[in-house]
Amino acid sequence: MNRTFECLCQFGWTNIHCETEINYCENVQCLNGGVCRSLFLNYSCECLGTSYSGRDCQIVERSTVIRQAVSKSFGYIAIVSITSAFMFVFIMDVLKYCFGIDPIKDELEKKRRKKQAKKVKRRPLIQRSVNVNAPVQPVPRTTTKEGISTIEETNV
Repeated sequence: MNRTFECLCQFGWTNIHCETEINYCENVQCLNGGVCRSLFLNYSCECLGTSYSGRDCQIVERSTVIRQAVSKSFGYIAIVSITSAFMFVFIMDVLKYCFGIDPIKDELEKKRRKKQAKKVKRRPLIQRSVNVNAPVQPVPRTTTKEGISTIEETNV
């Protein structure tokens, strides 16, 4: 005698003896970080935060979309700015060191001339001192054959 049986399971149950509840989250992926919860005969996605909604967390709040667009724009602007600055420096170096062209040479020369002009305008301060109440002694002079006068040395 061959005794085989087959269980007819109610909705939501499976296996030989209908002992396992069906996991409806098995082939479901909630979007935007949502968490799937298996319910009786169904599933539900629990969306994290208040920025997402819908059965599979597929609806994004408008303010979140705007923030994402603005942050991407600032990111692109920063990348373009940094790349432009790098390319400018690179091109200036190539012109100067590979081709001997220095686009700012004239400007540097003008600055150098201005510095030199400022230095020329500054005259050194010369101080002369005069001794007050100094004893006056006549300086003896002699004349040579050629008519040149010289000062005689005296031992004091």
